[in-house]
Parts: sequence; structure tokens; C-alpha cells
Amino acid sequence: MQPAAGLTDKLLNKITTHPVEKRNVRSLSLNMMIKSADMPLFSGTELQAFQVKLGLATSQMGMIASFGQIAAVISYFLLMGVADRISNRVRVYSIFTASMAVYPALLIFLSLAPDWMRHPGIAVPVMAIGTISESVLISFMALIFSALFVRAISAGIQGKFMSIMGVGGGLLGLFCGYISSNALLYLGYPHGFTVAFVMGAILLLIAAIVVKNVKEIPELSTGAGSKSISPIKAFRSVVGTREFKLLLLPNTLRGLCGGASYFAMATGMKQLGLGVEFAGYTTMLIFLGGMIGTASIGFTVDRYGAGKVLLFSNLCMAVSLMGVVLAPSAWLFLIFFFTMYISFSCEGITIPLAHYVIVPQQIIGAFSAVRLMLLYGTGAIAVIVNGYLLDIFGSVLVFSINALINVVTGILWLYAFNKGHKPQPVAALAQSGNNH
Repeated sequence: MQPAAGLTDKLLNKITTHPVEKRNVRSLSLNMMIKSADMPLFSGTELQAFQVKLGLATSQMGMIASFGQIAAVISYFLLMGVADRISNRVRVYSIFTASMAVYPALLIFLSLAPDWMRHPGIAVPVMAIGTISESVLISFMALIFSALFVRAISAGIQGKFMSIMGVGGGLLGLFCGYISSNALLYLGYPHGFTVAFVMGAILLLIAAIVVKNVKEIPELSTGAGSKSISPIKAFRSVVGTREFKLLLLPNTLRGLCGGASYFAMATGMKQLGLGVEFAGYTTMLIFLGGMIGTASIGFTVDRYGAGKVLLFSNLCMAVSLMGVVLAPSAWLFLIFFFTMYISFSCEGITIPLAHYVIVPQQIIGAFSAVRLMLLYGTGAIAVIVNGYLLDIFGSVLVFSINALINVVTGILWLYAFNKGHKPQPVAALAQSGNNH
């Protein structure tokens, strides 16, 4: 164990020499690795495959997803003034991580229930309750994480941190996807899904334990957050900033252009007749795509800037959406599904990192709340509308419109993040403080 610990310490020294930050990198990256590998097991393509096998219509699937997104929007608004003012962010974040196991527990119940209970009349309300509870928890956790992250990991190494997290989470996710795909292949419906949901619940509990070792760094703190926990006052403190006005339109369109991609797995099952085992394969591709995408962020964002990375990601997303819907075979579907999630991961990691750099730290929690309200609010509209449009007009038209929105969004990201200051690591900040 000692040689392994020594090797880990040497690797961490290449990222940061600050002792507390090294511990934060180790603990927080492990927490995020586990969570990134965990979520698709009960809220991604495997959930979609489970819903299809339960007999849910595309519109019902979109309705369930929209319930969660609406709950997220409400939660972000009500809690936006709280995240920046919580003193013990680490403990609260850990408790909420463990509480997220409620949703996979409900799915385990459905997968083990008698046949007469596994039909849309029961599944839809159970999944709606689970999705809403999950969204409330994730919303609060996202706000706490924003306030915690900027105080635990310095801006100068955040790209490298995400690369570590992405590679580790991808490898762990590949392992989880391999187990779940084999469970679905050999156990089938419904017990193969039970294995995936149980794995998801266990991993969340482990992630909650790991994050307890994180500590905030005094050098990274610039004081308390907003002066009031009132969501209205916190909202006003955000919308009046130049940064909000600059980022309003691309953040809004980002939620709209994700509507069709949510139904990618369901579209493949219906158009190409994909079996349930493909839910496991696509889960593995989500992790592999996430690993490749996030591993590149630490190098591409520092070299080319967030705007160019996001433009490229959105263009790739547009091509992938068209490839998914026009693929004549299962293997071509998987290839375009894979490139779609590489683009997803690049965009999903780059956007918050770019926000952390240009948004004032005192309002980062509230700003993140407003940003995510836009994302989930427009996303709720998008999944409802796209769900009904897919049932009425078919997939080619709907996916084409979403591809066009992605192109426009990429151009707007390029404009918004074209200018920005270069972040510094905490060691440089400390040295600068000593020189003064």
C-alpha cells in the first residue's frame, strides 16, 4: 500500500503542491468519478430501455423527465440564496449524495414487483416521484458544489482536475457498463435492470463517504456570499451583472438543443429494433465518450479557449444527432451515439469551468442556480415538445431541428467566451500574497 500511496502523491505533486488542495483533488475527484459512473445506471439509457420494456409511450417518458426538470427549476430558485451562505458545505453535500439512493431504490422496487404492477399506470407515478426527488437533491447539490469547488480547487488546475475525474470516471463507468450489459444480456428484463439499479444505489453511498475528506482552502475564499438568503434578492444580484447578460442566450439554447438527444436510445430501439442489451452497450459508450471528452479538456481549453472548444463540441453534436437518426444499422447507431457523448462531455465540463473563471466568486452559487434554472427550464419544455413531436412527425424532422439549434448555440458560446483572463493555481495565489 505504501508504494502505491507514494506514486499517487508524486502524481498529485505534478498538479499541485498545496497539501490541502492535494487532498481535495484526491477526495473530490474520486467522489465525482463514482457519481459520473453511477448516474447512467439508473437515469440514462438503461432507464429509457426499462421504460420502453414497461410499455411507456415516448410522450410519457418525456413527461416524466419534464417533471424532474420543472422540480429542478423551482428548487434552484428557492435555494439560490442558500448555497453561498452554508458554512459546512462538505457535510451537507455528503448527506445529500447519500439521499440520492432513494430513486434507484424505487426503480429496484419496480423491477422486482409482480407482473401486474409493472405497467404504465403504476410505473409513471412511481418514476415521476423518483425523478422529482432526485431533481430536488441534485439541484441543491449542484449549488453547494459550485460554492465548494471554487473554494477547494484553484482555477489554475480545474481543467487538469476535470481530466483526472473524466478518465477515472470513464474507466469505472466502463466496468459498470460491462457488468450491467452482461446482466441485461443474460438475465434480461426485468432482473438485469435490477442489477444496474442496485449498483447505482451502492455507488452513491460510497461517494457520500469519500467526499467527507474535502476541506475548503482559505486562500481561495473571497468572503461570504450574498447578504440575504432571499431567492429574489439573490436572483437580482445575478441578472444585473454583465456576465449574465452575455451568457443568457447560449445558456437558454443549450437546454432547448438537448431535447432530441434525450430520446436517442428509445429512437434506436424503435427504429432499428435494438435489444435491451444495447442499453448496456450505450452505457459503456457514455462512459468511454465522457472519458475521452473530459480527458481532452485540460489541454484543449487551456490552449484554444472555452469558446472554440464549445463551438467544436456543438458542431460535432449536430452531426452526431443526424447520424443517430439516419443510421441504417445498429453499429453505425452506436458510433454516432458515441461521438454524441464525447461532445456532451466536452460541453458539460467546459461550460461550468468557463463560468467559474469569469463569474464573481461571491455570487457563483446564485449564478449557477440561475444558469441551471435556464438549462432545466428550457430542457423541460424541450423534452415535452420533442416527445410529442416524435410521436406525431417522426424522428428525422425533430432531430434535424435540434441539430440546427446546436450549431447556433456553438456560435454564441464562441462569442461569449472569446475573451477571459488566464486562471492561476492556488500555489501562485499564495506566492503572490506573500510578495505583498
